Parts: sequence; C-alpha cells; structure tokens
Amino acid sequence: MNKARPRATPGRAIDAGVPADARALEAIERASFLGDRISLPSWRRLLRSRSARVMVARPAAGAVPGGGALLGACVVLRRQGTSVARLYSIAVAPQARHGGIASAFLAEALDCARHWGCALLRLESRAENVAAHRLFQRFGFVAVGRAPAYYADGADAIRFEKDVFDGHRRDRLMLPGARHYGQTLDFTCGPCALLIAMSALAPDTVLDQAAEIRLWREATTVFMAAGHGGCGPFGLACAALRRGFGVAVYAAAGSSLFMDSVREPHKKRVIQHVEDDFRAELVAHGAPVFALPVSPEGVIEQLRHGHVPIVLISLWRLHREKAPHWVVITGFDGTVFRVLDPMARSGEGDGGVSVSLSEFKKMARYGRRRRTAAVILSRKP
Repeated sequence: MNKARPRATPGRAIDAGVPADARALEAIERASFLGDRISLPSWRRLLRSRSARVMVARPAAGAVPGGGALLGACVVLRRQGTSVARLYSIAVAPQARHGGIASAFLAEALDCARHWGCALLRLESRAENVAAHRLFQRFGFVAVGRAPAYYADGADAIRFEKDVFDGHRRDRLMLPGARHYGQTLDFTCGPCALLIAMSALAPDTVLDQAAEIRLWREATTVFMAAGHGGCGPFGLACAALRRGFGVAVYAAAGSSLFMDSVREPHKKRVIQHVEDDFRAELVAHGAPVFALPVSPEGVIEQLRHGHVPIVLISLWRLHREKAPHWVVITGFDGTVFRVLDPMARSGEGDGGVSVSLSEFKKMARYGRRRRTAAVILSRKP
C-alpha cells in the first residue's frame, strides 16, 4: 500500500508513487536496464497493490505526484504471513546517478520493512554489479548466497539480506554480554538457551557440550528410553537456581506443559511427578511462579530491568518443524526483538535472528492449546 511519507533531500524529494507515475516509471526502467524490466502493466499493478510500496525521487523544485520525469524509483514487496520484505528494484536515472538517491532509497526501504513489522529485508543483485554490492554492504546487508542464471540473459544473482533490528537507537534495550551457543543434540535447546542466558549475566559461564549435557540431565522431565525428552520451564529454572541465579517462571498452563504429546498413562505420571518435584523446589526457595501468559509487553519489561527472558516458541515459525523450542530474547529496538536461537550453528554469524513484534505474538505459543512459557533469569542475589 502506497502511503505518502515524503522525505526531502538536497535537490530532490522522495515520496510514494501514484498511478499517474506509471509511464514515467516505465521510462526509468528503459533508461536503467537492458533486460528484466518492469513492464507498464506491472507498474500499474504494483502501484495499486497492498503488498507493495513504490517510492519515487522527483526534482525538489515543484515536485508534484504524477507531474513528469522522475529521477529514480524503488519497489519494496511484502508477502503476507511472513516477516520478510523484499527490495524488488532500485533504478536511478542516468543524469541523477552518484547523487545519493540509491542510498536514500535503501534507507526508505528499511524504514518501510520496519513499518510493516518485518524482521528481514532481502534483495538480489547482478553478480557483476560490484558498485551496488559495496553500497548494500555499507548499509549492513550480508551476501547469503548465489542464484545461478537468475536473470533473463543467464547472469547470476547474489542474494543479500539485512536484519532490520536497529541496535543504534537510543531507546533500544540490549543485553550485550550474551554469547551464542549452538545445540549439539536435537533435544537440548532448553539447556543451550539457559547457557546463553547465563552468559549474559555471568561472563565466566562455560559454553561447551559437557555443560549442555549436564544441564539437560538436571532439567529434563523424563529420562526414559523412549518418550518426551525435553526440558520444561520448571526444570530449567531449578538448574539456574542451583547455580545461584535469580529465577522466575511464567507458565499459564501450570505444569505438564508437554503432556499432550505423551500417550502412555505411566509416562504421563512420571512426567507429572518430575515436574511437581521441580516446582516444589522452586517454591521452597521462594522463586516466583506466575500462572500468567507470556506477552511481548512482559518480555520488554524484563529486558528493561536487565533480566534475560528464555521463551518457549513454536519451532514452526522459525524452522518449519512442529516442535517446541527455547530461545533467548536479548534485545528490543521498539519494533523488533533480537533473538538468540540455539538451533543456529555456532560460528555462523552471532546466532541471532530478528523477530518483529507481530511475529513474536504468533510464535510465542505452542501446541493446539496455544500455551506459553518463559523462564526469567536475573543476576545472582
């Protein structure tokens, strides 16, 4: 949807395209590209689309929507139901190049993605367009792959993406000490999330497989040859409590969070017994247990106090797998959460992913009953 939000820059004005700009947009395409051009009918569809934003650069003097030649154009797309925006096209008229228009468009595109509630902005660029690649990299875009024969003439494309979390905002909330640790086993996301959270508060925390397995043995609800082998909030909180951290648990459904996935009655009884024992240990040590749902507002408040939220999510939202998964929330910039995901491999970036506020509301639920859970760590009393 194209809503006008003009941004004045020296010698030009950048604002939303209007249907009367369609032919001028087509002319920009002809002047800028030899192939893979956006056609006139396509421009007209984009200008009407609710999932597209068309931005144009006009001469600042007497800039009027639909009023003649344009200096440049930019298109950003959003697929409904995802948290990813795509920078579909940037074109600058030959006579207006090297004047900062492309940079202004990139800034607008990032603003647009954030306004839509997206967490990532992605784009493709011709492999030989090194000058454009340098510009993207200055804006923080990272090359994430190559698409062979992407363009009509057979040229390859380099795929770029940028996390739209803004760590430079003055009002952003950040836990700078957290270190990522990638789980080495399929069932240890909870212990690994706990290791990450502890590292944010205690820099001497050792992150290795021995610590990962030790925590799993302490925190898992069942230690049987088959059946549920994951860690619930009460077990994780007890493991942190034993290491001297302050803990609080939010579990609106009470105990037995994963009981729906267990069929055999005797296994259900064992799970219930173990979780009841964990809960009794927390109560005996005065650790608060709240029968309240996890909310974005609550997570933000915990970050504001310097606490570290470990939150249960549906793995489907991140990795398209139907399973519960623990992640650590390490920041919020006013629109986007910064999340450290134990499933990300160690050594590949910082293990972080951005999650928009709207996406977080969808993903911080698990199972048919849409249950929520979180363990909040604080510094040792």
